[in-house]
Amino acid sequence: MSWIQNLYNNRNQFKQAVMGKRVVFHHVPKCAGTSVSRALRLRYFLSEESIAAPGTAAVMERQHGPLDFSHLEDFNRIRTFRVELLHYLMWKDIYFIGGHVPFNNKAYDQFQGYKLITVLRDPVERYISEYFYNFQREHQSRIDQDFEAYLDSPMGQRNALKFCEYFCGDTELTLDDPAKLMEKAKENLKHFSVIGFTDDMERFESDVRRELGIRVSFGVQNKRTTSDGKVSEIVTPDLRKKVAEMCRFDQEIYDAARS
Repeated sequence: MSWIQNLYNNRNQFKQAVMGKRVVFHHVPKCAGTSVSRALRLRYFLSEESIAAPGTAAVMERQHGPLDFSHLEDFNRIRTFRVELLHYLMWKDIYFIGGHVPFNNKAYDQFQGYKLITVLRDPVERYISEYFYNFQREHQSRIDQDFEAYLDSPMGQRNALKFCEYFCGDTELTLDDPAKLMEKAKENLKHFSVIGFTDDMERFESDVRRELGIRVSFGVQNKRTTSDGKVSEIVTPDLRKKVAEMCRFDQEIYDAARS
């Protein structure tokens, strides 16, 4: 038997010896995830896959034609696609999987050998940051409305439930009972080995090192280009108060995760 054949036959043992523990990083938008994904992809370069937002959107549009992800029906098509990709990559025994993909109960129940990690951010700050990041940006999550109009739009309303969306565990998202989504999300986050917070990334880095048994360092990427002064001018105190009310379910998830 050639050494190449021997290496192929023993590839799983080799991967485990080199890389250690399997991990899924659920990257919530605007929660410091780009730097985390980059560092972990480099660390797991022998066995890593990303569920990329632009790539999955491009594939869906080539398969189904133009889609409007502000509509829940189209949004659920790409959500289901990403969940199915996650399940498939776990089945393929990829050691690091990361991306804008929600936690899924069926995938978790079948592959409990994976460590789950995520990073959360203050829901109001996350919501505002996501708006300015996507405003008139040429990609699948582009927003063209001004901030006040966006708050009342279907996408604006849905994005206030981002933690509900990411951690409820359902393949298809329904929005008729946000309180139920919230309770499921709080329960599902108990399955996570590490939950970090953007205001304490040093602790997250330390917890990841301890839990995964790896050396890794997270930098900072995708900083907002809009100045703080411009944001304050657009997001008035009254509008910020409205955002806080819209984000109340995510806020409860966030507070529960921090407690």
